[in-house]
Amino acid sequence: MPRACWLELCKILAVKNSADQRNLQDDALTKPVTWLQPVDITPQIPSLQLTSQQSHPLLRRSRTVIATADRVLITSWVGWFDCLGPLVGAATGENETLSCLESSDADLLICTDLLESGNGPSLVRKAKQLKPDLKALMLIQRPLLRTLLDAIDAHCDGLCAHELVGSGTLLAALSAIESDGTYLDRVVAGVLRHGRLGNGQPNSQNDNLSLREEDVLRGICKGMSNQEIADELYLSIDTVKSHVRNLLQKLPARDRTHAVVVAFRDGLVELPPRMPRWQ
Repeated sequence: MPRACWLELCKILAVKNSADQRNLQDDALTKPVTWLQPVDITPQIPSLQLTSQQSHPLLRRSRTVIATADRVLITSWVGWFDCLGPLVGAATGENETLSCLESSDADLLICTDLLESGNGPSLVRKAKQLKPDLKALMLIQRPLLRTLLDAIDAHCDGLCAHELVGSGTLLAALSAIESDGTYLDRVVAGVLRHGRLGNGQPNSQNDNLSLREEDVLRGICKGMSNQEIADELYLSIDTVKSHVRNLLQKLPARDRTHAVVVAFRDGLVELPPRMPRWQ
């Protein structure tokens, strides 16, 4: 089996288990989970085969360091990068990853929130201090609100739920990071929406936004890329980018992920009546 297919297979097999974890109380998620649900991956075979052939310009151009506590996953990643681009470091702990970054000319970090020592948000924060121009994409294995907020505060460039990687979300995240600077997928956006980041009523900032800027902001809060927003609103990609720049200035917010936090905290977008369903 090609290593890239093995990577995606690992992701698919983890979907059911991670969905079960989301039904637990927050403190229960700190305890090890010892069950796995049987999964039929037959419907996923075409996407697995396609994934093994996919690459991305950002990966081909970048010198990448990867970090995760999952040793099966990191082994798969190492094999995956054989045909994707230069991989200059791989580690399972925070300090070890920082050493890789310090001793190399890496400009892209791909990590998970769970590490054998330390954690993803702390790693990204220290890595950005070490290399301010470093791009960081974090795959969220345990989508807790506090983890997402820590990652946003660490200026992570992209947040992607690990179970969505096989559906093309990783490529979408890389494209967004390359063109727009930041990315949130729909699972991450859903957790933030229902985190109830604030209890206040819509404030005067809403009056400063045009109707089209409000539409774009709602799209960002849904985890949509600029291209997806442009397609939905029948706008050009340049027009959407202009609206995003105006939004960041008016809120104010330092990037798209921070804009989502501000929007939900200040009541600039309505919370959906029901929790989103994760497949």
